[in-house]
Amino acid sequence: MPRTYWRSRTSLIAALLVAAGTVSATVLTAAPAPADTGAACSAIFTIGWQTPSNSPPDFGATITVTNNAPYTIQTWTVNWTFTAGQTIITGSPYSSTVTQTGTSVTATPGGTYNAVLTPGESQTFGFNADYNGTSNPIPTVSCVGPSEGSGSATLNGSLDPLGVNTASWDTNFPDSSIASSLSSASTGLIRYPGGSYADGYLWQPNTYQGTADPVNFAAYSKQVDAITNGQKFVTVNYGSDTPADAAAWVTQSATAGQGVSLWEIGNEEYGSWEIDNHANPHTAASYASNALGYMQAMKSANSNAQICYDYGMDGNLAPGSGVTNFQQWNDTILQADAADINCADVHWYPINGIPSGESVQSIMSLVDNVPAAAAEIHTALSTFDPSAYYVVGETNISQTANEWNEEPVGALFAAANTMEWLSFGAQSVDWWDVHNYGTPTADFGMFSSGSSGEPAVDTPYAPYYGYALAAKLAVHGAKVGTLLVSTPDIYGYYSQQSGGSYSVMLVNANPTTAYSIPTSSLGITSTSETEYTYSAANPTIATSTFSGSSVSVPAQSIVVLSNGNGQPSPSPSTSPSPSTSPSTSPSPSTSPSPSTSPSPSPSTSPSPSPSPSPTGTAAACTVTWSVSNSWTGGTPGFQLGFTVTNSGAVATKGWTVSYSWPGSQTITQIWSASETQTGAAVSAANLSYDGALSANGGSTTFGLLGSGTAPSSLTGLKCTAQ
Repeated sequence: MPRTYWRSRTSLIAALLVAAGTVSATVLTAAPAPADTGAACSAIFTIGWQTPSNSPPDFGATITVTNNAPYTIQTWTVNWTFTAGQTIITGSPYSSTVTQTGTSVTATPGGTYNAVLTPGESQTFGFNADYNGTSNPIPTVSCVGPSEGSGSATLNGSLDPLGVNTASWDTNFPDSSIASSLSSASTGLIRYPGGSYADGYLWQPNTYQGTADPVNFAAYSKQVDAITNGQKFVTVNYGSDTPADAAAWVTQSATAGQGVSLWEIGNEEYGSWEIDNHANPHTAASYASNALGYMQAMKSANSNAQICYDYGMDGNLAPGSGVTNFQQWNDTILQADAADINCADVHWYPINGIPSGESVQSIMSLVDNVPAAAAEIHTALSTFDPSAYYVVGETNISQTANEWNEEPVGALFAAANTMEWLSFGAQSVDWWDVHNYGTPTADFGMFSSGSSGEPAVDTPYAPYYGYALAAKLAVHGAKVGTLLVSTPDIYGYYSQQSGGSYSVMLVNANPTTAYSIPTSSLGITSTSETEYTYSAANPTIATSTFSGSSVSVPAQSIVVLSNGNGQPSPSPSTSPSPSTSPSTSPSPSTSPSPSTSPSPSPSTSPSPSPSPSPTGTAAACTVTWSVSNSWTGGTPGFQLGFTVTNSGAVATKGWTVSYSWPGSQTITQIWSASETQTGAAVSAANLSYDGALSANGGSTTFGLLGSGTAPSSLTGLKCTAQ
């Protein structure tokens, strides 16, 4: 008989509630993104003081800028028009670059310290000014910020970009059909021995708290090896075992030819639901001290062992995996153990509890929180352990089994969630889980367990199809990223593979409306592509040959066009034409557009001399740059920051920064710009929201992560304005 093990956190909490004689249900959901109005920020103009004299200055004003978006914004621009002859006193503005041309005024951030705003965060700037002494009306102000951001990353890590969790209790994991299905979906990184279960599991006797399990390490290894490009991801027992036993596991994996690609010290040890027999359990200080012993013992057994720590997630972004004082948890551990930490294992469950009152669109809108979460991860790692990377070791819609996982939205969420995380730097995204022995209305599995009225064992559930379609884009060596598609229900992604092939994925969260989208707006230049479609109306993957100038995206569907030519468009696609199709589920309320944000803006440091473009009446710009961070070790890399400034007398409509690397450096991720690299030559162009720079000093920033040695110079650096 297979054991019914749902995610252990849920099981333990439920057991405690039942034991107490009280069962209550609370569902927490990350705040969904508001409808995309194109205004990611707002501004309030306040007159702080004022005199009736006509001897400047006559008044002082402050403007408070607030980020209204559900993601971190990297810049903002405030505009207003004075109506009574007001004049800003030269040199008086603070915390902002303020430019007045006649009655029109434009203000941009004073630097990265107040340019980057997390959701809900505010910053204030101000100035002194003169007025005519009789009238000083408060002007109407507008704030322009990125309504959509973009992320891109090159999948050049050693790990399989797609993965899934299994467990020592999963009787059906060794089934031959599972190896075949996972191979077909290019899902190769397999995490074991089972989430929270890991901290009670002893690998040598293959027991959990004294009871033998059906799948030992040897059986798990054999099945992973049967998966095409299969890789092993193992969580050692931190809660109730010893560093010596963990080191013995590392030794065993090497001597028996059962090589493990990635290790982790315990599972979610920040949580009281986990087993933790150490003094002061579930505290950052205790984990930092005791996990270090595990890491050092394991690296003594194999100096090349790649080891992850338990990353603490922001519960405002993902209530189902949130950690109290998450920043303190991460900072404490990374500061203490960075020398032995190779990676962070991120767990992403945007809903806590059984989803109630949700819709297809509200569930899909939770993908919009990924960029903000990725920004926090990048900040933590770049601050304390810049050579470390991160994986999403567990993810699902909720940390509680539910029926949505088995509905078509399970495929849509799995596909978009995976591509979003990969586009913002995750090395792998691993679904929870292979089988979960649930029910037709409550299961986590990628495959049916064949129990309690479920379909035949190993029948794929919806998330499997999402991963199978994501695999068309998530290919080793490919550059993947978000596509800016101007429709509130479409999530878009692209993949440029090393052989030149270009693919796109479109995920339509609207359950009743299909859209027709021009292929040219997606960057496709070829005349024929292979089309793969999964929809609520036909919940399997249909394959055909596509040709035409517009692609139809059915209601509640995933469409992939692959094996084509092209490159992502630097600006959003044109608004699509909707067409009504039969509803396959109750019609939900309108959802927000998929919103993404760039990775965190790099810190500033002294820059080389600006490189100007020609001046005059034509648009002109300059660019400065600096090395924000660099690291050496197994994979050397660096972080650069760029500032583009309008040096002309007219506003820009766009800009392009070009240069050549001095060596073999390559870009692995970029934010607030789109890039093209050919050999050593690099071209970085504005995105839709940061190309318009006000005359005489308007500026914006972008940044990138690169592999190789940090450059000391950039050959031929220049900025060209449009």
